[in-house]
Amino acid sequence: MGILVMSKKEREQLKVIGRLDAGEITQEAAAEMLNWTDRWVREKLRRYRAEGDAGLVHKNRGKASQRRWDPREQSIAIELLKSEWRGFGPTFASEKLAELKGIKVSDETLRKAMMANGLWRPGKKKQKHRKRRERKLMQGVLVQLDGSPHDWFEGRGPRCTLLVFIDDATSKILWLEFVESESFKGVAGATKKYMKVHGRPVSFYVDYGSVFSVNLNNPERDKKTQFEMVMKDLSVDISHARSPQAKGRVERANKTMQDRLVKEMRLVGISSIDQANDYLRNSDFIANHNAKFAVPPAQKQDAHRSISGYDLDNIFCTRETRVVTNDFTVQYNRRVLQIEKSQAVVVRPKNKVVVCESLDGELAIRIRNTNLNFKELPMRKQNKLSPVEYVNLHRAEPAASSFPFLGNLEDSQCRDVSREKRKFSCW
Repeated sequence: MGILVMSKKEREQLKVIGRLDAGEITQEAAAEMLNWTDRWVREKLRRYRAEGDAGLVHKNRGKASQRRWDPREQSIAIELLKSEWRGFGPTFASEKLAELKGIKVSDETLRKAMMANGLWRPGKKKQKHRKRRERKLMQGVLVQLDGSPHDWFEGRGPRCTLLVFIDDATSKILWLEFVESESFKGVAGATKKYMKVHGRPVSFYVDYGSVFSVNLNNPERDKKTQFEMVMKDLSVDISHARSPQAKGRVERANKTMQDRLVKEMRLVGISSIDQANDYLRNSDFIANHNAKFAVPPAQKQDAHRSISGYDLDNIFCTRETRVVTNDFTVQYNRRVLQIEKSQAVVVRPKNKVVVCESLDGELAIRIRNTNLNFKELPMRKQNKLSPVEYVNLHRAEPAASSFPFLGNLEDSQCRDVSREKRKFSCW
């Protein structure tokens, strides 16, 4: 029997198709969980029954696309656009390539090539017609996540942020937690607790906040935040709402919380984040809210997936790439980490390693998915001098020859004169 290589996404598909084949869920439910059409679900099920697990592996894996643009033709087109055809737009250039050079290429393919070579800048798109998005069919397919900064304690305590996890299919509050701010540590910690209770959703629906999206110097959207990298390891998709109205369910829930939850906490005298979180865990506030505002889903199945096989403590962490120096040390947040000699893998200077910091502040250094043995070195003490002290320390003292008008004074007497003069200098 040969070795079958499957990606994480294909392994998730295998679980859903396996449940479909066993009759545990319907085709419509499987299509919703996998974000496929019913027809594609039936085709995948047919392949699974005919070929087993291999039927779910993409047929084009390892093969070059047959529709790719010939690199020789692309080189000719780019050279023309850099010289004789400078200033041509994608549509006009594609027409002239077909007419004069016999090179047939779509204007969209040519536009992407021109953008990659700095020959074209995308313009603003026209406003599209929008319509209301229908709810998902079952709980756990799409969870809207948002932070609501507010004076939750009405001056009795510090301002903070409430993180709200609300299900798209049912408008049910799945998790609430107060944090100091909408930072990675706060959002990741709340998400970790949410998954321990409900499991992994299919996707999160978030905004373009700095925790969820890299918004600067990222035109290709290939840079990922720490939160996005964590969700990728958990096979959870991230979708970004382009307006507050797009994630209206969680926005309306925020307004409801700012009205009702504030008053509930006032009645019981809550004035801190810890007290507020204890109240959310031990009271009936969430249950009463869901009983009043939640709606039944179109299908009763739950699309949340198990967290078994996932080490959440190691996954929910920040990751920073560092380079090993010649003395086998790594610099991280003004800390020096010494890599020890005894390791399970080979480590050399100039190797790139990943420094991981858990939500509890524990550090780990990894290379090729292997943890390295290390210890933290004490930082060297640095004597800090004021600007005046630094200048005086490095300023050369004048010799007697520098003061001919003082007669036959000794060098030490000249230096005393210089110091007295320096006291009245303007620094």
